[in-house]
Amino acid sequence: MNTRYYILFENYEQGLMLHDLLDGAGVMNRIAPAPAAARGTLCCGMSLLVAPDMIERAKEVIQSEHAVYHSIVSMENPLQPRRDQYC
Repeated sequence: MNTRYYILFENYEQGLMLHDLLDGAGVMNRIAPAPAAARGTLCCGMSLLVAPDMIERAKEVIQSEHAVYHSIVSMENPLQPRRDQYC
């Protein structure tokens, strides 16, 4: 299994703003549902999924742009490569 990094938010507006900032800085990311195990009391189910090789650059952009976010969570990828194969 490989590690995935999720940036979590209190609302989707914060997520969309950071998504635009990261895209502008060339940091690959994608909008994804927040993992159920990491949501806690957040009111927003949105997250940004960032690859391990991009997470440090994402943190630099967050710091330099004073972007608002709730937390960054690392989780092992639970997906099975053969999950939808029936033969």
